[in-house]
Amino acid sequence: KAHVVVGARSAVFAPIQNLKLIIVDEEHEPAYKQAEIPRYHGRDTAVYRAMLCKATCILGSATPSLESLYNVQVKDYKLNKLAKRIDDRQLPRIHLVDMKRELFNANSSVLMSQMLLQKLWDRFEKKEQSILFLNRRGYSSSMLCPDCGFSAVCEHCSVTLTYHRVQERLRCHICNHDQPAPSICPKCKSQKIRWKGFGTQRVEELLAKVIPKAKVVRIDADTMSQKNRFREVLADFRTGKIDILVGTQMIAKGLDFPNVTLVGLLDADLSLHMPDFRANERAFQLIVQVSGRAGRGDRAGEVVIQTFNPQSSPIQFARRNDFDGFLDEELAQRKECHYPPFRHIIRHIFRGHNPEKVSFFIEKWAEVVQKELHPHVELRGPAPAPLEKAKDYYRFHLWFFTHNVSKVLPSLLALRQKFSMDSDILDVIDVDPFDLM
Repeated sequence: KAHVVVGARSAVFAPIQNLKLIIVDEEHEPAYKQAEIPRYHGRDTAVYRAMLCKATCILGSATPSLESLYNVQVKDYKLNKLAKRIDDRQLPRIHLVDMKRELFNANSSVLMSQMLLQKLWDRFEKKEQSILFLNRRGYSSSMLCPDCGFSAVCEHCSVTLTYHRVQERLRCHICNHDQPAPSICPKCKSQKIRWKGFGTQRVEELLAKVIPKAKVVRIDADTMSQKNRFREVLADFRTGKIDILVGTQMIAKGLDFPNVTLVGLLDADLSLHMPDFRANERAFQLIVQVSGRAGRGDRAGEVVIQTFNPQSSPIQFARRNDFDGFLDEELAQRKECHYPPFRHIIRHIFRGHNPEKVSFFIEKWAEVVQKELHPHVELRGPAPAPLEKAKDYYRFHLWFFTHNVSKVLPSLLALRQKFSMDSDILDVIDVDPFDLM
């Protein structure tokens, strides 16, 4: 009976009759790819359903994915650009801060540059609002003993534990393992334990010291656990009860507050250091999206980007708002390495409690695929996954590169059915994966 359906990615399956229009907002978002069975991509499913129904599909984004932009280049998609902001409002002025110089001048670890602190003070005095973005929650990213080199690592996952100061706890952000934070080194009993890196909790604490009269609120997974808390904070921010909003990716996009005239990115390099061929693309998208939160009202906005790599391509292209330049360079690199959108990837993950057994079976499987499917696929691996251990499971993976998934996948699945493997080893075949960890 409904004429319009609004929903998350699963809404693409709504049983609407006489469907003529599908709109996919923020089409570049990795969240459109479902991590569990069925591992469909909401955007691609929308395009395919529109084709079946002879409907129009609109993919909307301020920072379109390279796959969609490539489809424009090969004439599969039509491009419509909004070249100006509403009411001809100016794009925010972007400042780059080289944190190497800040560290050299301070001779110690610094969270915020002098430029950013001064601009925060200026906005507070003018009764304007600011947003600070850091995609790392907690107080500090790891614990390190300078005497023996001990680092607190999760016993269930191959990641360091994050220090949460308010609760004095160490937490794993993969499996949610939780333990008390030690006051001395568990290995050598040194009292010189240091916390390396910083998270949103530590930024909030620093702001309380340097701008004590400002109302600062933190938005991340730790503070937004209560029902409706996120909505309440945004309502207070809109009415001016909050001066500075500190948050993770939850505040990176979609927020429209006219009184926000300053946005700060505290560690723009985080996305660049991921072992993922999409790292540059995600860094570029994140900087552009976060920068877009500033200057959405009558007053001009400013953005301060703190980085240790000010000359990196994604940061420079984002600073100049140069989509075409970034697209040309990134597509050239992808083409040279035969990565998507020039070929499809099928990722096959094996996991189990015994790493030797998992390694043995994935190597045997790789031999079978190489023998039966060559030259239809290029096989890379097997190798330990970047996140080698998660929730007590050791993980290894293979990548299959192919130009035609629809022809290769049935053969691959048929081979997998014939391949005998221990029941305590689990495997997942993921077509066009977005999570490569």
